[in-house]
Amino acid sequence: MNTVNETKTFSSLPEEESALWERMRDTLLCLKTDNSISVKDLASRLAYSTQEFLYLADIFFDNSLDAIREQVQGLNMEEDYTNQVLPFERIPDSSMIEYKVVRRMAQTVEADMLPLEGDVFQNGMEYIEKDVKEKWKERERAGEYMQFWWHDDSYHFFYMIGQEVPKDAGRKSEKKRIDIGASDYAVFTLKEQYWDKQAPDVIKMLIKYALCDWIKQSEMHYDNRKMYFISFENGLYSVYLPLEKRMHSDYVMKNKKEEKKIYGVDEWISYIDEHITENLTAKGLAKLFHYSEKHLKNIFQLYYETRITDYIKQRKLYFAAEELKEGKNPEKVCAKYQFASYSVFSNAFRKEYGVVPAKYYRMEFQNIAWINYIDEHITEDITPEMMAEHFNYSRDYFRKAFQDDFGMGLSAYISQRKIQKAARELRQGIKVASLAKKYGFKSRNGFDKAFRKAFCTSPSKYAKANTEVVDLNQFYSEYKDKMKVSFMDVDDIKMVGWTIIPNRGREVDIPAQVAFWLDEDSPYFKKMNSVAGSANGNDKIAMWYHDPECINIQYVLGPVVNNFTNVPEDAVKIEIAAGRFAVFETDRESDVDNLADTIRMFSRCVFYGWIKEHRDMVSLQNFTFERYINKKVYIYVPISVK
Repeated sequence: MNTVNETKTFSSLPEEESALWERMRDTLLCLKTDNSISVKDLASRLAYSTQEFLYLADIFFDNSLDAIREQVQGLNMEEDYTNQVLPFERIPDSSMIEYKVVRRMAQTVEADMLPLEGDVFQNGMEYIEKDVKEKWKERERAGEYMQFWWHDDSYHFFYMIGQEVPKDAGRKSEKKRIDIGASDYAVFTLKEQYWDKQAPDVIKMLIKYALCDWIKQSEMHYDNRKMYFISFENGLYSVYLPLEKRMHSDYVMKNKKEEKKIYGVDEWISYIDEHITENLTAKGLAKLFHYSEKHLKNIFQLYYETRITDYIKQRKLYFAAEELKEGKNPEKVCAKYQFASYSVFSNAFRKEYGVVPAKYYRMEFQNIAWINYIDEHITEDITPEMMAEHFNYSRDYFRKAFQDDFGMGLSAYISQRKIQKAARELRQGIKVASLAKKYGFKSRNGFDKAFRKAFCTSPSKYAKANTEVVDLNQFYSEYKDKMKVSFMDVDDIKMVGWTIIPNRGREVDIPAQVAFWLDEDSPYFKKMNSVAGSANGNDKIAMWYHDPECINIQYVLGPVVNNFTNVPEDAVKIEIAAGRFAVFETDRESDVDNLADTIRMFSRCVFYGWIKEHRDMVSLQNFTFERYINKKVYIYVPISVK
């Protein structure tokens, strides 16, 4: 067991490509014929080792062998199951899976043997999680983990997990060294929108699809003389299935990637709406839009004044509410928009609409004539007698009918209706005190209590949680004439800066952060001035900057300096080359009082609108930046010299 280079592996699939399905069908026949047969004898009868059989049965079947043994007697096994789905068979959702073909060179893997007790996939995941945490503590890169089956000279089977090592690397542990030859592989992974669903059962589905469903339908041939393995790298599981021979150069891949679309900032909103029923995440959207996750979050916050995760949740709730208006089943609506659970959906819906999904249709749309009457007279003292008379009912009949339709009395419904209407007006900027008075609450405190009861939050927090986003094109059309633009030649500029976005934590409101740093009473303002000196004290620059030593793009702010002597170690040194710039400013004498709003306006009008409209003029060979001089904001956009 201490041989340095072990090359014995096992395929876990018989030679015929459809044999796995046939062997599992034979498993059901054997259990039907002899229900007391032991697992060891059953595996032997099917020409498997015990470990190999248990492994394949766990992948292929959706039920345990014990459960199948109990239920198989009730099956009609006379039916010909050829090319059909077997009872208890795990059915992969092929829409979740994508594959490609890659070439891997020969490599040596140093691996541990994992225990075969329990769920080997769960054991493997726990091993990886523990090892990744240990490497993180030591600031080491985790790299790729490979999981596979291996047997020794005596054909004892082991589930191995390890990582590649240089072929000539010295041995530092008692782990096994196993050589894996070069090969073409079909590589199976979950599609990006399902990356957060990588539980053991989903991995088994992925493996079953690769080893059985795909093999049966593919024109490419699995090479069972070589080893397939499960890879984990950068948070993603993949199944590598070796192919018999190298692909012809003219072979057309079934999953050949189309040219990737480039999404502009103004298209992010429409993309989210068009794909709202999918499992949208900031990580997935960042990859699609060609941003880092952190940068996408901050840019979205800058342009739309809301967190991207909050916006996605609110849009899901909006579309869910539209379907509930039609009387659709709340649980099916919850599943369609991929909320984590019904309780999560119900709680989120109540916080947005003041009522749980199950009551939304009943409360808002069941008897629209009565609701319209209440809305039209909402600020009046509506009584059952008034409504009964208006709709030609007796008072007693109306009271009973109203209770039956809405599940509550008229006064309780009106109170809740007032709160819901007030909630909409809060999002429009109406003050809490005026709404309390408008809707007849005796005090601000009484309004707060009623609001918290319905929405599980305070009126002020609800108002701030507004995720309605601006139309960037419309905003640019409205505000572009409020900017002054001039063109000038600018000499070289030196600046030193610090990132104003914390490395950890969620996205920040960049305009508000800049305003805080530039406040003369801020410690950061004093820190910047101590570096700039008196001559440049009122000249600051902010920009997006990609430090070669840092993965993420940083937003840095700092003073203009004459040279880079005596620069603090934690500061970034940036040189802006001389060139011609379009320079934007407002027509105000000072921007201090409206600094955050001015920065946001420039972001939308210059960085989005003007640059998009004048893209032929813009030079990509220099920095775009904001400059703060004597209480004024200027935006510098480099342009080509013609």
